[in-house]
Amino acid sequence: MFGKKAHRFIYTATLILLAISIPISVALPNVLGGVLFCNWILEWNWKEKWNLLKSNKLVLVLAGFFFCFGYTFIGTTDAAATALDWLTKTPFFYLPVVMATTPKPEVRWQRFLLLAFAITTSVAAALCILLMRAKGVIDVRDGGLFISHIRFSICAALSILFCLHLAFKRETYSALVQGGCLLMTLWLTIYLFYIQVSTGVAMLAIMAVITFCYQLFYGKKSLIRTLALCFCGGAFLIFATCFSVVTYQYFHYDKNEETGLPARTIDGHDYQHLSPQFPDGQIVENGHKIGLYVCEEELREAWAQRSDSTYESVQKTLIRFLNSKNYHKDKQGVSRLTDEEVKAIEDGVANSAYLQQLGLKKMLYPSYFSFSLYQLNHTTKNSSVLQRFELWQAAIGAGKQHPIVGCGMACNKAAINRELERQHSELQPDMGAHNQFLTYFLMGGIPLVLCFIVMLIAPFFDKTRKKNLVYVIFWLCLFVSMFFEDTLETTTGINLFLLFNSFFLFANDGEVGSRKQEVGLGRYH
Repeated sequence: MFGKKAHRFIYTATLILLAISIPISVALPNVLGGVLFCNWILEWNWKEKWNLLKSNKLVLVLAGFFFCFGYTFIGTTDAAATALDWLTKTPFFYLPVVMATTPKPEVRWQRFLLLAFAITTSVAAALCILLMRAKGVIDVRDGGLFISHIRFSICAALSILFCLHLAFKRETYSALVQGGCLLMTLWLTIYLFYIQVSTGVAMLAIMAVITFCYQLFYGKKSLIRTLALCFCGGAFLIFATCFSVVTYQYFHYDKNEETGLPARTIDGHDYQHLSPQFPDGQIVENGHKIGLYVCEEELREAWAQRSDSTYESVQKTLIRFLNSKNYHKDKQGVSRLTDEEVKAIEDGVANSAYLQQLGLKKMLYPSYFSFSLYQLNHTTKNSSVLQRFELWQAAIGAGKQHPIVGCGMACNKAAINRELERQHSELQPDMGAHNQFLTYFLMGGIPLVLCFIVMLIAPFFDKTRKKNLVYVIFWLCLFVSMFFEDTLETTTGINLFLLFNSFFLFANDGEVGSRKQEVGLGRYH
C-alpha cells in the first residue's frame, strides 16, 4: 500500500513503541501489535514472505504453537469463552511471523529498542516509588504503577540485563550513554530490593550466577572479566552472609527467656505467658516468642489512649509488632511506640521489620512467619509461597481428571476452584495455577504441555542462528518465572516474552552490543 521505506519506518517505530508500552500499559501492547500485523499485511509481498517462512523452520514451530490452542476445544464446556481466550493468544502467531519475514531494523534501532525499554521502566519505577512514599504505601503489590508488580519486577530485571549489555560494549554508545546505562542499572537494582518482589530479585540472582559461570569457564582474560567475576562472587558472598544472619536472628530463640518470668507488670497487673487464648503465642518471631509478657488488660487500656481503632481489631497485629520490637506487651510497651508505628499497626503492619525501606528482613520475615503459622495450624492464607503449593496440588488434582484433553482454555480456573472446594481450602477462587506448565496442562492436557515445551526449547536446536549470552539469560529468566507464575496469561507477560524472544531470534543480527558479537557465543547453539 505504501512504499517500502514507509512500511519499514512503521515497522521499526511500532516495534520500539511496543517495547516502551509493555512496562506502562495493559491495553496499548495489543493495539500496537495490531498495527504491526496490519502493516505486515499491507506490505503485500506475499511471495517473498512465503519463501522466507518456508525456509525458516524455527518460525513455523514458534508460530505453530498458536494453532495448538485449538486442541483445547475438545475438552471445553464453554466454546464461546474458549474462542475469546484464543484471541488473546494471537501474539504467539503474529510476533514471530512478522519479525521473521520483515527485514531487520538498522543496528542503531535494535540498540535503541533495548535502551528505550530500559528508560521507560526506570522512569515508571521512579514514579512508582514517589507515589508510594507520597501515599505512605508499604504494600509491595503497589510496586507496579501501571501493571502487575510481579510483571513489572520482571521488566525491571530485564532492563538491568539490557543496560549492562549496552554499557560494557565500547562500540555501542558514547561514554555518556554508557554511564546512563550503569546509573539505570544501579537505580533498578535499588528499586527491586526496595519493593521486595521475590520474582525480580530471583531474576537478578539468575543473571549473576549465569554471568559468573560464563565468565569463569568461557570468558577471555580481560579487565571486564575480572570485574564481573569479582562483582558476582562478592555479591553472592554478601547475600549469603546477610541471608544467614537475618534467618538466624529471626528463628534463634534463647529458651532461658522462659525461666524466672515475672508474674506481674510494673503496674501490678497479671501477665498471661503463653496463654491458650492466644494459640499463635508459641511462634518465635524476631527471636522472641510472641506469647510471652502479654497483659491484655493493659494493652486494651493503653491502646485506647493511642488510637481511635478498637483493640479487638488490632489485637494480634499489636502483640506481634510489640514482640518484633522486643517490647513487653503491656502499657509500658505501647507507650514506647511512636505515632508512625501506631499508624502502621492500624494499617495492619505486624512486624517492625516490614517498615524497613531496604534489606532482606522485609522480604523474608513475612514468609518465615507464614511457615511457622503453617507448622502450627496448617493455614496457608498468609503466604503466597505456601498458597502456590496448595494451588499446584489443586491444579494437578484437577488435571488428572482430564489428562489427555484438558478442560479448555476458559475453564481452567473453574476446575481449580472445584478442586479447592473439594479439599475445603481457605484460598479465594479464581487464583489460577500460578504455574504456566500446570495452566496449560489444565487447558489442553499433556499434549498441549509437550507442544509448549517444544516451542520453548526449539531455538536451541536451530543451528542456523547463534544465541548470545543476553538471549540465554533472558530465556532462562522467563523460563524460571513460568514455574511460579502464569507468565503468559496476561497481556504484559505474553507480549514481553514474545516480543523479545522474536526480537533476539529474528530481528537482531547479533550486533546489538557490538560487531564482535556476530560470532556470538557459539557454544550456546
